[in-house]
Amino acid sequence: MSLLLGCDTPDPVDPVKTTLRVPLYPFIPDAAGDQFKAMNARLEKEFEAAHPNIDLVLNPSCFKDDFYEPAQLASSLKGEGECGYDVVETDTAILGELVAAGAVRPWPRLPENIDWHPSGVAASTHTEQNALYGVPHWLCGHFVMSRDEAVRQARTTSALVQALEARNTAVPNMAFNMLGSWKLPSLYLDGWVDAYGFQGVQSAVTTSSYDQGVLRSLQTFASTCVSSRKNPCLDGTYDLEENFDLPATLFAENKVDATAGYSERLHVILKKLPAGESPSSIKISSVPLAEGSRPILFTDSYFLGVNCTGDCEKAALAFVQYMSQPSTYEWILMSEDAPEGTRVPRYLLPATLDAYNAPKLRADPFYPTLATETRNGGPFPNSGLYGIRKQMRDAILEAISLAP
Repeated sequence: MSLLLGCDTPDPVDPVKTTLRVPLYPFIPDAAGDQFKAMNARLEKEFEAAHPNIDLVLNPSCFKDDFYEPAQLASSLKGEGECGYDVVETDTAILGELVAAGAVRPWPRLPENIDWHPSGVAASTHTEQNALYGVPHWLCGHFVMSRDEAVRQARTTSALVQALEARNTAVPNMAFNMLGSWKLPSLYLDGWVDAYGFQGVQSAVTTSSYDQGVLRSLQTFASTCVSSRKNPCLDGTYDLEENFDLPATLFAENKVDATAGYSERLHVILKKLPAGESPSSIKISSVPLAEGSRPILFTDSYFLGVNCTGDCEKAALAFVQYMSQPSTYEWILMSEDAPEGTRVPRYLLPATLDAYNAPKLRADPFYPTLATETRNGGPFPNSGLYGIRKQMRDAILEAISLAP
């Protein structure tokens, strides 16, 4: 018997996997109450099953950056921090600052065969460079939630005030936290767009002057909160990190006639409705912050780190393609990571129009309305606000807090 040396068939070698590290935008409803563990586990499992050559790491355990601090994000995206990552999902309001820091690079293309909401694409594009720096994921807008059809139909600030006062109930008209260095300037910009349209809104990102008509409209809107000569919308009563959901809770419990906020406040409201009350009692519409109503939409997008090239970029493109599919949106939006018996949809706004055509969204009592309310929305400015937002907050708050 002869022995052939060196002719054994070697064991197959596993290909080296590409690791893709992605912190996801965290300010969404935690439908399962598990700090997104079930959601992230399903995302990783489904994605890796379709892409076995990629190791997807969502929300790396070392991640500590503030999603609204571009210097922190830039350091990590450039590999200078303690926790490097390849893609980050954050608000396009700081797109200009991330680009200026040299932390991100343009995407080679958007995911294919997706019907995008134009606002999300515009917000993700650097105007001066005419380059796409973000792949849109979520949109956000300001809404009024009530139990009154007249409130829902109000399309100007004055009409809204009239509809709320006509209810003539024993509880306050409105509960809404208007404070915050991002929130109050964003409400002012929303009001500016309601008054003048989307063209030129970037000019309103300034501390040199404020439109007096817009300030008066914001003051009128804020007056709907007044109760017993106090204004909890402006005095810090609702500005509580440990009780962020207080305005939505008060509305759900019929302790105020209306509340305002992002569409995902519906998730909290429906969870806290009194026993026996149908979700169909809740009415939602875009909030009018001037004598007009044009929804301005914020965008959360995926940003590609400057060092994510080659196989990393290919992995990133595959990831955003998966996240943009209507089927992925559908189970996230319908909270299928939560136990079946307690599921309440997240009521986030998808950045694609295809998602609204998913069967479960079409059958939902609110998503068709949200699609209609936001279809013609325009983009929030994607640069300039970060550095002056606190000055704008202070000036606007002073102006609208004055007695009429």
